[in-house]
Amino acid sequence: MERKRVVVTEYIDPAGLDILERYFDVVYLPKVSGTKLDDVIGGVHGIGVRLAPITADAIKLAPKLKVIAKHGVGCDNIDVEAATSHRVAVVNTPKANAVSVAEHILSLMLCLANRICQANADLKAGRFRQREDYTGVELKGKTLGVVGLGRIGTEVARKCRSGFNMNVLAYDPLVSAETFELTGYRRANRIGELLEEADFVVLCVPLTQDTASMIGTRELSWMKQTSYLINTSRGGLIDEAALYSALSERRIAGAGMDVFVQEPPTPENRLLSLDNFIATPHVAGGTTEAMQRMATDLAEEIVRVLTGERPRYAVNPEVFDS
Repeated sequence: MERKRVVVTEYIDPAGLDILERYFDVVYLPKVSGTKLDDVIGGVHGIGVRLAPITADAIKLAPKLKVIAKHGVGCDNIDVEAATSHRVAVVNTPKANAVSVAEHILSLMLCLANRICQANADLKAGRFRQREDYTGVELKGKTLGVVGLGRIGTEVARKCRSGFNMNVLAYDPLVSAETFELTGYRRANRIGELLEEADFVVLCVPLTQDTASMIGTRELSWMKQTSYLINTSRGGLIDEAALYSALSERRIAGAGMDVFVQEPPTPENRLLSLDNFIATPHVAGGTTEAMQRMATDLAEEIVRVLTGERPRYAVNPEVFDS
């Protein structure tokens, strides 16, 4: 019997490739010089992808395609609607990087609270200021505002409450009152309520039509002058021009981001010029452990679909239900 073909568009941990190669012929684009997805997509049954766009046009070119597996959680680079219309399963790896992203969020919180990045930059540049210029704040007793109580938001909330004795206020209209009661976190009935009270606001939601630009001029005006904003989800959640204004005018204390509307951000992005803004290049989930889990989960989901099983993490389960 002819082996099915799977293409992997970008680097994944070798543990995932090992699983795929047991079952399929694998085209690993990072190792095939000069070959693009469009060159091979016509004969593939499965695609493993990180950030490369999988468009409706690309899906039309793949009559044998049965599954698109996302290395990560957010599927905004995949045309899920087009995949569903062609009865192509879209799967992701939602459990793989929750701990890593949560720990990265805590790193940003601590760096902002203690002005570590500014102190480090000044020291390396030979700028020796008064120690009082780097006076920070403790996390203990502060209020964490979590927007989105999915796996990552829940992990952040748990670590902040148990590790730093922070108060947790959460906003997630999709979570039932019963679930909130079980967590013990206070529930904000509107996002404005959370923004007005929180000392640290953490965005843990996917980028959708409903969440695009959810933090703009109005929402930033609700935040306290002493509060901080952290986003490791997707850049499109925040109006970057509005954030620049709020930070440059010191209307909020600071912000930390791992994601931007345009990635990588250009040197002209004005946020990068601010001393109360810190950033990383979309690497929050990029620990050794998370990369291994994402690669193996991706591979196992592709195996499940192409061997006739139902995947664990279907983004469009209606493909299997109809």
